Amino acid sequence: MIDKPWNYVLAALIIALVLACVVLIIGALVSILRSPQSGGMKLVWVVFVLVAPYLGSALWFLIGRKSALTAS
Repeated sequence: MIDKPWNYVLAALIIALVLACVVLIIGALVSILRSPQSGGMKLVWVVFVLVAPYLGSALWFLIGRKSALTAS
């Protein structure tokens, strides 16, 4: 069977997207754990990121991080 070039491009794109999502989730978890929020709020955010990884990470960076910085 002859491999088509776009199969490699598609595979590389999928791998890049998966790696970007993993980096986003890990970055959100590290940012949450380093934030000045109380332990209870950190736990809520960590659980949210683990239950809904993409939505939780995006919301942390869009909403949670800003509120954590203004609360300290």
